[in-house]
Amino acid sequence: MALRGTPLQRVRRVTTRHLVAIFATLIFVYPVLWILLAAIKPDVEIYRQPLSLFPSRIDFSIFQMILSRWPLFRFIMNSLLYSIGAVVISLGFALFAAFGLSRQEFKGKQTILILILMVQMIPALVSVIPIYLLMRQLGLYDTQIGMVILYSAARIPWGVWILVGFLNQIPRALDEAATIDGCTRFDILWRIIFPLSLPGLASAAIFTFVGTWNEFAIASIILRSTRNLSLPVATMTMIQADPNDWRLVAATASVNLIPVLIVFALLQKHIVAGLTRGALKG
Repeated sequence: MALRGTPLQRVRRVTTRHLVAIFATLIFVYPVLWILLAAIKPDVEIYRQPLSLFPSRIDFSIFQMILSRWPLFRFIMNSLLYSIGAVVISLGFALFAAFGLSRQEFKGKQTILILILMVQMIPALVSVIPIYLLMRQLGLYDTQIGMVILYSAARIPWGVWILVGFLNQIPRALDEAATIDGCTRFDILWRIIFPLSLPGLASAAIFTFVGTWNEFAIASIILRSTRNLSLPVATMTMIQADPNDWRLVAATASVNLIPVLIVFALLQKHIVAGLTRGALKG
């Protein structure tokens, strides 16, 4: 049995791990912090050498310019509609599918789970042309309802993949006891499985929301009219007005970043739970 070492050695190991964690955190946080602070710097300070992280004074004029030129709040509302719609619809279907895959034993079950995982590995750009043609034929091209349906369908496999892992951890004895009491399969799902799987649903909702909020490739192909643009696509449109204006780039990037940062800050416990407990079990 290996010795744990002296108290001094343990302190050194803990200190080293903390220093490494702090250093790694700074590496990832610095670019995000620079973008957020660059958006409120005076123009001259962005190009000043040597670069300064913190502004000498706060200047929100770039945001006033954006609001005067583009319907920024409409873009934000569009992205909220697409993201929240995808969360509600996709997780509704995913919960039913995950319940069946978790509670029923049938031939080909593992194959289905593997196929669901494989679907998530296919790059979005591979399916752009078929999606474009399908949306045109269904009359859903460049429509808000079309984007909600598209994003919802695309996120269902991801929701199933996360929820199956959570449902596998709920004892089946609860199902059997409910069946003896006269509950139907739907009663079991609604009264037992649903309340106990709320942490899994919250975790899946976070990943679905963030993934939909940040999606650009498909939205840039399907959406054309300004009134329907999602925030990432609208951001590219705004930047193209003056791609050399780094303050504009930082401001538009900040508008995209802030909602995601808020979601992660408020719901980080559920995110960790999704990463540690959402693995599929046989």
